[in-house]
Amino acid sequence: MYLGCLSFKFLATSSLGFIASVFATQIPLSEFKTTVVDNGPHVDHARANAPHIFNALHSSMRQWGSSLKHNGMSFFTVSIPNNTLLYHGTHSKDPVISMEWLAFEIEHAEVFARMRRPGGPGRNPPGGRPGERPPPGGPYGPPGKEPPIGRLIRKDNETTTYGYLHIYRTSRPLTKLLYLDGMSAGKTSMGTLDTQDYVMCKDSNSNSTNPFGDFIRAECMCKLGAEYGFEGIIRMEAGFELILCNFSMNLEFITANQRPRYDAPEGVMDSTHFEYIRGVAARYHGITAGRVKVDYSSMVSAYFYPLNLTNPDASRPDLPRLPTSDEEGLARLKADTLGMFSGDSGTETVDWQGVVDMIVTRYSERLQYLASPNLTDRAALSEINFLLSAFIDYTDLNIPSAIEGCSRIYLPPMTSPTRSDGLIYEAIVTVTRKVCSTLFEVRGILLEGKEGGSMTMKPNTAIRELIEFLDWSTWLECGKCAYDEVCYVAIWPWGDVEDHEKPGCVKNDHDISRRGGYWEGFGSH
Repeated sequence: MYLGCLSFKFLATSSLGFIASVFATQIPLSEFKTTVVDNGPHVDHARANAPHIFNALHSSMRQWGSSLKHNGMSFFTVSIPNNTLLYHGTHSKDPVISMEWLAFEIEHAEVFARMRRPGGPGRNPPGGRPGERPPPGGPYGPPGKEPPIGRLIRKDNETTTYGYLHIYRTSRPLTKLLYLDGMSAGKTSMGTLDTQDYVMCKDSNSNSTNPFGDFIRAECMCKLGAEYGFEGIIRMEAGFELILCNFSMNLEFITANQRPRYDAPEGVMDSTHFEYIRGVAARYHGITAGRVKVDYSSMVSAYFYPLNLTNPDASRPDLPRLPTSDEEGLARLKADTLGMFSGDSGTETVDWQGVVDMIVTRYSERLQYLASPNLTDRAALSEINFLLSAFIDYTDLNIPSAIEGCSRIYLPPMTSPTRSDGLIYEAIVTVTRKVCSTLFEVRGILLEGKEGGSMTMKPNTAIRELIEFLDWSTWLECGKCAYDEVCYVAIWPWGDVEDHEKPGCVKNDHDISRRGGYWEGFGSH
């Protein structure tokens, strides 16, 4: 069987004859398969988990989709170019020389660079710093227990520790980085840490049920990096972070700017949380400027393997989990992830996110339109004819072949695919085939009605079932918010259940730091 499977001869004389040549150079599917082992990756698993793989590609290095699909199950190799600015918040002016955390956005690092209030340590931002347990109720303490930031008055007999915003610049390209998708820096008990606690660091001393052992996780992964050839880890919480295993070898220290006093006019920042989230929201669809390049052809995903991803919490079947997966399968997943760094980094890669983006932008809004209960049959048929007509040769009507042409139109030819490329290809074509076959099914229903027959089902019923199958994050987007609002989705450690299920625009007079209840474990206010 070939990836360009099913005959494309019908295209030879049609207006889409070019599609045939596109698939002529495709690699046989059999060449994508490795030696068959019980716990290895396989095309059957990629097909079975196709919507999840599709959505993982669409959401990778994007805050929006990764916040909604927060239990990441996939790993990628990524790189950061030379001369990229990175930020670090701390309470020391001295440059960091060993392992530490870096932010891609100033707002993210500023949260950690706050001047430490009187009363000593332990009043840290989301997640604390390495090895420290954060306070309950968000970065500024339990709800209702403390005055807003910028309103704190220092007593004469109390001392303060100033915070510093460090600015660094990469001194060379960082080409060997590991990206863990989802909200993998979210310290919850919901599964956000599963790929670290059950795969990468299963044998370390980090208690898999303890969300606060972040220093141990970072130390564990950096030890693996030293052995297998990667120099840092990218994760996401309210913003993307880089755990860099060695600052001194990779960064140029630019400056350390002292932050203002809380009781000084310069320290009045009542809207700090809102502006932080506004900064996060500006990166919902990517951190921009080419600051991180993802090698999608390197993808290793639990969705490729015969792993049990069922959530032990029966009330959340939508969240994949790893605790009940077998040890051998998890060990194979870890070995393949570490093996990503042993190959030739110069291999040509496929921009699978770009492919997925083309599919989503073509169908996302149109499927919502077709699902409308008030849409007339004529309007629905007009829309579907627009979407499908290009794939039909009306001189030789062949619907199965038209479905295949529709399913593969955005998929690129691959002459030297990686194993991951083959699995990704099959996952994407499984999704697009579902889209195209459903649209042709609805077309048939509508044409049946036009010809005087009785419709076997309501056209928008099939479309709504398709939307449920696809589960695209675009359908939960807020749209354009007012200038004094931000599109707000639950992002650890903030947000309630409604913020996760129905994100919406929130005004800047809301204290976002007090919104909680969604996240289990720390951050569940």
